[in-house]
Amino acid sequence: MQVILSAHFDLAHQVPSMKLDNGKLAGLVDNFAGVFAAYQANRRTDVPVYLTNFEENGFGGAIDVAKKLDKDSTVVIVVDTVKKSDLPAGTVASVANVYNVDIQDLKKKFGGKVFFFEKLFEPTEDETWIYGHRFGFAAFYFGIPIPKDYHETENNVSLKTIDAATDALVDIVNYLRRSRSLYKESV
Repeated sequence: MQVILSAHFDLAHQVPSMKLDNGKLAGLVDNFAGVFAAYQANRRTDVPVYLTNFEENGFGGAIDVAKKLDKDSTVVIVVDTVKKSDLPAGTVASVANVYNVDIQDLKKKFGGKVFFFEKLFEPTEDETWIYGHRFGFAAFYFGIPIPKDYHETENNVSLKTIDAATDALVDIVNYLRRSRSLYKESV
């Protein structure tokens, strides 16, 4: 089984700049916190990362990537952001929008530090909709918590938050690589 990460780099709003300084990323951090975590996970695991465009407008990047992958042997983790206010205290990231994956083992192993949404969370508004729903991949969303709303241009996220989420993402990637019971029996 191949695990891949998909993170989108398009912007919901045109902004002149973002700033990375003093241990935080400031500005329109939605999307880029996910790109940073996916990059770090790649450096630590060598798992392929696809950086996609057009998530905010028709999902063209995810559609392009999905057409290149073997759905029978690939699990796609979409790495993006989640509002911190949607997570319980003490969790460093979230898993949501799970398609064609038996997530129970992940919940048992990582449920203390990763929050698992039971139902689809914003089901048609991120790439898991493309990978999992439209193309039938095993796929789920991995969210890095940000303090304000998704498309807020005056937002910030600490690098410690991104690093903590990355640690959880790396653990999940490594676990999935060893897992024998990833896929649901009936899709």
